[in-house]
Amino acid sequence: MKKLIAVFILFSLLLNGTEIFAISKKEAAKTDLTSPCGFSAEELSKGLLGELSSLAEDFLAAEEKYGVNALFLSAVAALESGWGKYCFRPNNIFGWSGKDFKSKEECIDFVASKIAEHYLSEDGKYYNGKTVSGVNVFYNGNSFWEEKISGIMAMISQKIALSEIG
Repeated sequence: MKKLIAVFILFSLLLNGTEIFAISKKEAAKTDLTSPCGFSAEELSKGLLGELSSLAEDFLAAEEKYGVNALFLSAVAALESGWGKYCFRPNNIFGWSGKDFKSKEECIDFVASKIAEHYLSEDGKYYNGKTVSGVNVFYNGNSFWEEKISGIMAMISQKIALSEIG
């Protein structure tokens, strides 16, 4: 039934000449995490929930500065902090190494730099490819994490696409 509704919405959008950009969970899993997400700060903000929506510009700034896909970064922060609501340490929306940050913006910048350097750089010590599964090998190692991140990436992009309708 869900697939039928999604196909109907997509068909309706195409009939009205509206172009949407949304990815599936499968597509999210295969995304090159060094490629730009393709969303503006305003669009990304519409796809994020809770306290993360106000950080869209910071995710995109980190994407531009370090080359780490902002959709991926925001999905990791969403999973690790309940959409920015719960932090393991002060402002640590990624649960990164028990570290404190002065702000969530500083956390995003720091974690993006480490993911770029260690997980997405071919000479990085944890490099295993530029996809969610490649990062997951050493970042978390649990297939549940990989599935959740891909699902959140898809959900954010679909929420953005649906916001374009209204």
